[in-house]
Amino acid sequence: MDPSDESPANWESGDVVDVRAEALDVVSDALQWRLAEARWQAIEQVLSAMDAALEADNLDALAAATADLELAGPLRITRIGATPVVPPAPPVRDRLNQLVHSLGGVPAAQHHEPEDAGADDDGASGS
Repeated sequence: MDPSDESPANWESGDVVDVRAEALDVVSDALQWRLAEARWQAIEQVLSAMDAALEADNLDALAAATADLELAGPLRITRIGATPVVPPAPPVRDRLNQLVHSLGGVPAAQHHEPEDAGADDDGASGS
């Protein structure tokens, strides 16, 4: 067996945790990005590559797609009169949320819900 083989069994190593954490960080950040429409279209292809990498348990492909997504993010400097920037369209936002979930994070829509919803009900019927 080749030690560089990226089989699913190798996904339990510390490197896997690091790659998945980095992917989760970048995907979560992307939910907040504001980019030109054309950049979002390019990002859709990167998200497809990330999905495929997760499906195939391919750590190298996930790391490469994560780097591509990070590079596709917003620039620090924008030109005067540059193309208007917008948040991700709903289909892209859904895809980003699905990736957050696949990577073990909490999708953005759930960040707005109270963390202890129903906590007051726990002891209400105890009397």
